[in-house]
Amino acid sequence: MQDASTVAGAGAPRGRAGGFTDWLPGAAERRRAVGDAFLDTFGAWGYGLVSTPLIEPVDTVAAGVGGASQTRLFRFMDADGSLLALVGERTVSVARVVATQLRDGPFPLRLCYLGPVLRNAALLGGRRRELLQAGCELIGTPELAADAECVALAAEALGRAGLDGVQIDVGHADFLPGLLESAEVDDATRERVLAALSGRDLVAVEAALAATPVGNAERSLLLRFPALRGGREILEAAAQDLRAPRALRALEQLGDLWDLLGAHGFAGAVHLDLGAVRDWEYYTGPTFELFSGDLGFPLGTGGRYDTLLGRFGLATPATGFVLHLDRCCDALARRGLASGGFSVLVVGHVAGEAAAAIALATRLRRAGLPARRELRACAEDADVDVLVRGAGRVVWKGAGGRREVSIDDLLSQLTVGGYGNGVFGTRDAADVGAQ
Repeated sequence: MQDASTVAGAGAPRGRAGGFTDWLPGAAERRRAVGDAFLDTFGAWGYGLVSTPLIEPVDTVAAGVGGASQTRLFRFMDADGSLLALVGERTVSVARVVATQLRDGPFPLRLCYLGPVLRNAALLGGRRRELLQAGCELIGTPELAADAECVALAAEALGRAGLDGVQIDVGHADFLPGLLESAEVDDATRERVLAALSGRDLVAVEAALAATPVGNAERSLLLRFPALRGGREILEAAAQDLRAPRALRALEQLGDLWDLLGAHGFAGAVHLDLGAVRDWEYYTGPTFELFSGDLGFPLGTGGRYDTLLGRFGLATPATGFVLHLDRCCDALARRGLASGGFSVLVVGHVAGEAAAAIALATRLRRAGLPARRELRACAEDADVDVLVRGAGRVVWKGAGGRREVSIDDLLSQLTVGGYGNGVFGTRDAADVGAQ
């Protein structure tokens, strides 16, 4: 039996919509385990779980996401004629909840979530259109310590799920726009330069800057923005001869954030990226992405978004992040950490001992040990973990080989020795489904 997820596309099973995924036994269990690890970590940091609908009014979604994201929504009409959409991300829904039902705080609010999102994206390269995301929002404080907490929490959650050693790329949404602000360029020119930066087109950036009064230091930084990456030392280098107050403030905040992340124990994982190009209409301060060497896409993204809550009538600062759970599972698979599955104790019985086998499997489950019973009687040499023979005796295939013990001894050994630690032969979930 295939122990993996399968994404719709070329060669996908018939009857399934393109871009949607079947998670098979083993892979589905591991996916749930990753989500549980994330939520356990969020809870340990004091974040309360919220659950929001998969469907929102189109106007609600439009208040929080840009035009490009709106074009990727699955839309449909309600019975009363109003337009609804399947959510493509969940921060907007959390913002709606805070602005309406939690507007009295107490602030700062620490909220977390886990749930699916759907995006009406083109079917390119097996791209998924249904995704599972987990994330946190820290709402109601402008303190840089909140940004550091979110970066550290995201990295720790990935580590708890088995994805340690991630690289954290940290930037600032004010830096590149701040370089333009001091030159007092008109709005049309500013948008032209920012569009060229978003397209990472250096020729277009240079052409857009040609007729502007941008200073030499600012112009130099804008023209080499893809190379503005490194450690804390790049902040001092970037600040030399710089006159743009907004950009200088961004550099100062990045320096403070670097120090705070060092206090959290993540300084060695941080890379500063002054040329980071993120959604300038959404992010208002520090931004970050978390990468694994196993994938070319970020496992998580986040940053400060101080204007979002105001669109729902509650002007308050906020920061947060999202972890892309399915990408995390892909990275684990590439690390070879996806083959273990979950362990199930297989209980068989000789003829006439079905009732005893049912009773034993029940006791095992109540003790917290997953157990599956063979439905038919087995031969004495059957390949099962426990064979019920009668008179309170079983044949146990433990780490030391097959031997006969009493049921009470078996339960004592398993609960003391620890489930899944080699005390008995473990079975992968895929094997369970295949039998």
